Amino acid sequence: MTNTQYEIIDALYFLISFDELLAQLDLDEGFLIVELHKLHQKGWIRVYDDIDQELENHALLDDRFRKYQFLGSKQGLIAHNSDG
Repeated sequence: MTNTQYEIIDALYFLISFDELLAQLDLDEGFLIVELHKLHQKGWIRVYDDIDQELENHALLDDRFRKYQFLGSKQGLIAHNSDG
């Protein structure tokens, strides 16, 4: 897990919107999207289009990231805590 991925998962203990995550981490938007894709592919985060609609990896669209909400998955939180 990279330092950036660690910081992202650290912010995802509770459901958070893309804009809130972007502001909290102070990262470039495009870079954050790439890192979120990587984390989602590893199964370390969960992505929601609506509060009760989790998205599969193939369903993530770069132009919709501002509408998504994110949450660390059980596997991601375990990896985060073992890296810390």
